[in-house]
Amino acid sequence: MSPSVALERLIQPPETRAQIQTVATAFLPIAGRMSSILEKKNHPSMDDLGKTLPGIIELCRDIIDGVYVDESWHPTSDERPKITPYPVYAALLKMGDQVSLDSKHMSILAHAFIAIWVGVPEAPDGKVPLSNLQKVFLEFRRAHLWMDSLESVGTSEPENCYTTLDQLEQRLRERGELRAGHLSPIRRLLGLSLQKESLIERRARAEIEVSAGTGEYENRAGSDFEMERVHLDTEENDEIDSAALIEALSFPTRTSVDQDKLFQTAERNALPSDDLVHRPIVATSQGPSKHRKPWVGKNGVARDRAKSDQLQRSNQTLPNRWERPTEYELYVYWKAVTEPVDADLSAALALLLVLLTGRELDLVLQTQLKSQLSDLPERGDEGRIYICHESAIWQSAAPQPVRKTQLDAELRHQLVQTVPSMRMPVVGPLWKLLERYLGSDPTAWRGALFKNHKEESVAGQAVGLFERIKKDGDVRLTLKRVQRALFHRLSDGAGDMVQAILIAGDHDEISKHVGINYYCTYESDLQENYLLAISQLMPAFRDALCSVAAVQSDRRIGSPYCPRSNVLSQLATDLKTHFQAMLRQPIGKSTLPDIHNAYTLYTVLLLFLCTGYRSVQAPLSRITDVDLNRRFAVIADKEGDYWSHSRIVPLTENFLSHWEYYLRHRHHVVRMVETYLGESAPDHVFFFLSTPTQRITKPLPVTPDGIEDHLSPFSRLPLNVARHLLRSELIHRKVPVALVDALMGHWVAGREPMGRFSTLSPIEYKKILLPVLAEIQTELGWTPLRGMG
Repeated sequence: MSPSVALERLIQPPETRAQIQTVATAFLPIAGRMSSILEKKNHPSMDDLGKTLPGIIELCRDIIDGVYVDESWHPTSDERPKITPYPVYAALLKMGDQVSLDSKHMSILAHAFIAIWVGVPEAPDGKVPLSNLQKVFLEFRRAHLWMDSLESVGTSEPENCYTTLDQLEQRLRERGELRAGHLSPIRRLLGLSLQKESLIERRARAEIEVSAGTGEYENRAGSDFEMERVHLDTEENDEIDSAALIEALSFPTRTSVDQDKLFQTAERNALPSDDLVHRPIVATSQGPSKHRKPWVGKNGVARDRAKSDQLQRSNQTLPNRWERPTEYELYVYWKAVTEPVDADLSAALALLLVLLTGRELDLVLQTQLKSQLSDLPERGDEGRIYICHESAIWQSAAPQPVRKTQLDAELRHQLVQTVPSMRMPVVGPLWKLLERYLGSDPTAWRGALFKNHKEESVAGQAVGLFERIKKDGDVRLTLKRVQRALFHRLSDGAGDMVQAILIAGDHDEISKHVGINYYCTYESDLQENYLLAISQLMPAFRDALCSVAAVQSDRRIGSPYCPRSNVLSQLATDLKTHFQAMLRQPIGKSTLPDIHNAYTLYTVLLLFLCTGYRSVQAPLSRITDVDLNRRFAVIADKEGDYWSHSRIVPLTENFLSHWEYYLRHRHHVVRMVETYLGESAPDHVFFFLSTPTQRITKPLPVTPDGIEDHLSPFSRLPLNVARHLLRSELIHRKVPVALVDALMGHWVAGREPMGRFSTLSPIEYKKILLPVLAEIQTELGWTPLRGMG
């Protein structure tokens, strides 16, 4: 047997040979271990392998060096192979990229490859079943979970490795350790190749393990059931045994005739057939829990990460933590910095600005003064504070994410104009201290608040005053805690972390909340929330904490991609007019695509505006994602760190009416497509039809590029502008931020709206959001539109 055929038999690569050099690098040391094992004791069934291994090792080195002696090993694609059909190859690729195995793991893996070579003699094709390979190499990809206590495993020869693995597994099972489950697939692979276990004994062994409460449920070969195991955590007072649970939750499958009818129904309604496959579930209990420790189980790694992230977030967001100064500490601090003696005036002013602006002392010392509003720079230095005498406001740059895309002039006129700096009102106590320090003459309000040659001395005085405040008031304050007090007050409880970042955050905090990429806020809203937060920080001085001058602002701050209301209204009018013009044509083979595409374009954009759907491929791909009874839609348009980021969105009467029109239109068009074009029904709810200029008219999936092509004659707006509009308008209309995050999918870890410990009521969520969403849609003119059928 040639080395090329032997290597293919061992690693079972895909036809593309994707990233074969990484795989060869990972397999080379394993092949060396296999060679040393076979030198000590060679079984007759392994003679061919022993003779071929030197050639395999040489072939791996050639592949690593890029010398493809056999052209069949030349990679034709860089796409990573899927784990399910190619478990061995995918596991080696994973090991080459990330996983580093120790010596003992490497030896056990070498025995596993020897077992793959030998195969399972009693199997019909003599090969190891794919399901066994998937389980074995899953364990090697997560080898860190069973790396302990392997000293007793002998790796000198296959029989010894199997025996010692089996003994170790039994000891671990007796102690109730989860590592036994990780060793089981490897032990079974070695046993099958050595004919010490058989495929027939599999069911009996599974029954023994299930009765002991430690086994894995496995489907019988040739069974009509597609089983799934569900772990049920039972409490001490539960009196339900696992047998009763199995009997209660098992039920017969449908007949083949019924199943065929279901598949036909799925095709007709653009549903994936998997949605209608009958999947009975067998539930087995783990036995009485005795209040087991949380986060223990086979998914412990992922759960531990989720737990640590959640704890980290809780440290940032929950009140009454060390980072939050208490009301007494702030009272002592406020009294000291608002009523200073003349010798401490400059230091007290600097410390007061630290509290009221949320900026560090070094930035506060660089504060600039402007006598008139027109003197304020539109874009100042990052973080620098400017104080204006004429309008009694302080200005600073608002942290914003870096956006690589440049807006052209035409598009900029269709979007809300934003400014880079925000202006907050100066409250009474700060104004009094400024006038005491500078005087009331506007001409004195120019240049630096603290002159350059005095900055160092003012910084030293501020530190000295701060130390005296801590000593005299017996408080455990730090300047960092004082500086962060405003940020935490703005973000805690029902507050908005995005607004907290804009007012009192810095550039490094942009990544804390994804909503900052979509929020185009009104400056007047920021000013209102700023004054409220200041009054909540010092409730004892609430009456004095009002703005010195009435501040009226129509400026917008934040995302530059929020569309103007009149632009969206005009777009709705243009799309409706275009569809009506298309509909007046005689319906035929040549006109059907134009009519259907115009209606689908309006429907997809209405979906984006009503639900905040991201511009993804095949949006709302299943009809069942819309529940007409409960009037909710399930949206899964993003993958998060936790493998799922789906959310539910309440649907207005406006959208539901149009949805019914679209379903009738779709049913009518599908019949015409089958009649006129001879094409089968499309796979998804939304689809475009290619026009006759593209030779053959056929259904096409809805993709972002396709939407942009059909939208380009009417508008060049980015497809995600609806998300920028919804977040900005909903918060402006006083919708609670938690509900807006739930609607937009902008929650942070530990605040999942439909999580296990969430207190969010779907009824209240729907009750509060629907009227506001309906109001926005009506104002913009996006109303139901009848289609064909």
